Amino acid sequence: MGSPKAARSKASQLGGIWRRRVGAPFAALLVAAVLVLVLFTGRFPQGPDASSRFTPVHVDDSTPRTVSSTDQDLETSDSSKQEGEGGDQKIELDESSMEAMEEQKQPREDTPETKPASQGTTPANSDLDGKGGTASTTAPDQEESSEAGSGSAPYTKCTPPPNSTVCDLSNSRFDICELCGDARTIGQSSTVMYVPHTETSDGEEWSIRAQSRKNIPWVKKVTVKSLNTSQPAPKCTSKHAMPAIVFALGGLTANVWHDFSDVLVPLFLTARQFDRDVQLLITNNQPWFSKKYMTILSKLTRYDIIDFDSDDQVRCYPHVIVGLRSHGDLGIYPNLSPQNYTMMDFRLFVREAYGLPAAKVAIPYKADRDDPDKKPRIMLIDRGKTRRFINAPYIVQGLEWFGFEVVKVDPKMDSSLDEFARLVDSCDAIMGAHGAGLTNMVFLRSGGVVVHIVPYGIEFMADGFYGKPARDMGLGHVKYGISPEESTLLEKYGWNHTVIKDPETIRSSGWDKVGEVYMTKQDIVLNMTRFGPVLLKAIDFIM
Repeated sequence: MGSPKAARSKASQLGGIWRRRVGAPFAALLVAAVLVLVLFTGRFPQGPDASSRFTPVHVDDSTPRTVSSTDQDLETSDSSKQEGEGGDQKIELDESSMEAMEEQKQPREDTPETKPASQGTTPANSDLDGKGGTASTTAPDQEESSEAGSGSAPYTKCTPPPNSTVCDLSNSRFDICELCGDARTIGQSSTVMYVPHTETSDGEEWSIRAQSRKNIPWVKKVTVKSLNTSQPAPKCTSKHAMPAIVFALGGLTANVWHDFSDVLVPLFLTARQFDRDVQLLITNNQPWFSKKYMTILSKLTRYDIIDFDSDDQVRCYPHVIVGLRSHGDLGIYPNLSPQNYTMMDFRLFVREAYGLPAAKVAIPYKADRDDPDKKPRIMLIDRGKTRRFINAPYIVQGLEWFGFEVVKVDPKMDSSLDEFARLVDSCDAIMGAHGAGLTNMVFLRSGGVVVHIVPYGIEFMADGFYGKPARDMGLGHVKYGISPEESTLLEKYGWNHTVIKDPETIRSSGWDKVGEVYMTKQDIVLNMTRFGPVLLKAIDFIM
């Protein structure tokens, strides 16, 4: 394989570490003796960290229950486009939106198909940037909180505003309406009405796309009306004491990165403050989405989930939010969150929902140090259609040579998301080419590593999609930019073509060209010798 001397040295170090573990039983006897002495004297500590931070959560299958009128094929990736308005509107989509649209042209491949879901030490957040065998480490962005939502401000009941203006359209990413007081939802007309508490209020009306990307024209709109004194309010047919959130599915969902970035993270930002005492009303409902992510949705609400479009009730709530708050691509900025939420909080929240080990439990390699044969475990995600690893068997062999136990994942494996989450949790690292499958890093333990293989020509987008989110979640991030020799584009175009010699020119031509060339026409032949020194950085982080 021609592995570098540095790799051989590291392999020897790994072997030495495992051999030295044979002394672990002796050390264990000493520790046991000390514990017996402490217990005998009645001085065993009972501090707040004496038990696990989280306990496995099992949500009853019937709560919440998704109300749906039709079923939808899980393989349909762009059906929601038919439901939105504004098809003639000219818009500019960002890089993440356009990448998802390119990926939606292919069969869904980055996450397993799903069945109904059942219910140690903080690492320095590290970014190990590898290109041509070089790497660097950045300082941590934050410390891991003691529990999901630790330090967050508690929810306080909202009070009616001094005027009838209830919608904020100023954010470039999303629109949001918050109705405090007397709010009434009328699902069949996609309308939410606000009955002001003052008699001098002027009637106003807004129409917003009730998701976190207001520039996607096929996200369905919801109308919000603030009534004036001359307008009669519709009679309540169903009264509720809890708040409610009205939001839309569709858009760019059916790509797991967008499922999380556009819906689940914004929904966490918007709903977590209510501590499950909130009802969710979904417009443009996608039954596959609720089915796939029911475990997460059940951690955000204890009530039935309402299919807003088919709801024939006039529901009255003391507080309704229309739309979802969003800070950025797969990101949460604590300074923008009244509750001081972080991406660390989100990852720990997801792990708690799936009943994964508590936050203080170390990555598997460190958690079982008494096993002298223990190897760090890495999940290799091999995409099925685009940006594939042409030499996947060779890559597996190389990873094993470096001392890893390899779990190669077929993205089309017939497994529930619950099972897949546990499989990711059993690994110390996750590795794959730039693509939605890397979003499964949310299931890694603190101290896990994301090994990010960046195809030729798209390095400009790598950090924003996966690097910064990984660091913000408390994970290590190894980024390896492949060379032209490792790309199948070289054979197609040759050294003298602009695609190879000047990717920046292709990029300046617009996203369509970038997507066509670098995202859909490119596969990868990974050079393990060149990649080796970068992989060692991931090993150093795990160790």
